[in-house]
Amino acid sequence: MPTILVLYPAYGTTSCGKVAGYARQIDGLKLALATEDPTSYDEDIFNEVIEIPPPEDLAGTYKMMRRWCERRRPDGIFMQSERGLLLGSLLAREFHLKGPTVEAAHLCSNKYLQRAALSGAGIGNPLFAMAENAKDVRRLGRDFGFPLVLKCVISTMSRLVTLVCSEDDIDTAVARIGVGLSESLDVARLIGFAQTGKVDLGCDPRRQFLVESFLGGDFVETDGLIIGRKPFTFGVTEQIQSVDPPFFIEGYLFPAECSDNEPIEAISDAIIDALGLGDSAFSIEMRVFGRQICVVEVNGRLGWDEAFSDLFQVRTHQERIFQTIQLALGIEPELIRDESLFAAVAYRPCYYHGIVEVLPTRDELAQLEHEELKLGLATHEGARFVAPPDPETYPHVAWALATHPASSHIAYKIARQAVDKLDISIRRI
Repeated sequence: MPTILVLYPAYGTTSCGKVAGYARQIDGLKLALATEDPTSYDEDIFNEVIEIPPPEDLAGTYKMMRRWCERRRPDGIFMQSERGLLLGSLLAREFHLKGPTVEAAHLCSNKYLQRAALSGAGIGNPLFAMAENAKDVRRLGRDFGFPLVLKCVISTMSRLVTLVCSEDDIDTAVARIGVGLSESLDVARLIGFAQTGKVDLGCDPRRQFLVESFLGGDFVETDGLIIGRKPFTFGVTEQIQSVDPPFFIEGYLFPAECSDNEPIEAISDAIIDALGLGDSAFSIEMRVFGRQICVVEVNGRLGWDEAFSDLFQVRTHQERIFQTIQLALGIEPELIRDESLFAAVAYRPCYYHGIVEVLPTRDELAQLEHEELKLGLATHEGARFVAPPDPETYPHVAWALATHPASSHIAYKIARQAVDKLDISIRRI
């Protein structure tokens, strides 16, 4: 019987159990979960549970999992999370399993080298450079113009991303990101990857950070699968981003109606080729203004925002987590693009320090649902929310997914009205 190693799978409202449920669709498949702090529930639904160190201790976890793989010889690794990608690529290389190469996983995680590789391939990027102090940022401000964006070298799921609107903001922004870099568990994970995989990071991520020109235009992304080296894109999705605070997602429209999607998909394919990404899922953020398309970020894994699976399933008729499990095992998934429906997700956010006191029950949500509308929660009563720019900010409280026969914009209006009407109370603290 084949065995798949499920590596650090949980994110947001996607639990280990949900991943296991999709994997069970493959007859006879044995499931081994490797994660920190496993629960008794995990032990009930997986054939084997391995308690491993937290993701920032990549070197220690690699040694432990390498010994396990030598004994158990898994047939595949599910590494579709930011926490699992780098470690999973090292194990896949060691044991000749399907998955992105170490080099591709590195380029999808190290945003500085990613920018350099894409620029070298002639793909549009913002102006970018590395900096390590306020003096560097002032110089780049004169060269690039304001506003600027400061960010950690490794993806931090929007944490530590800082908008600098003028020279007066530089000292505060640099001080904040400096503290964040010194404490970042994501940076520790990247450094552990470099030491374990003998990889040159091209910079010192504890001390240096990216400075980029701010990109205007329409916010879009592509998501999909790569079978071997051939991409299959679900479509182009339009993002609705927050204004104050910036950089958080408040909605997705699928497919995007703000631009011509064919050239966006062509650029997406070129990005995948330039980074050498294969045998994985992907999520690529871009900005479109006029005919110019620029890359914001490339992720060599599934996007994990709430309701994503339902959103894309409107057109693919397939569950993308299940498809990625098939990819990891060398099984070619069924690929469908049905363009007869439009869809959108709207999120109810919380951008202040607070404690969740009242949420609708699952039964109450079900009473509001119908064939064209689904509702879900991204938190629970008693949960604490923290305000930006805290690195632990994760603002989604609830979501609504709506479909429409002719327009994703109309679907978004339906979803937005539904999620905003939910009876939710979060006490400020």
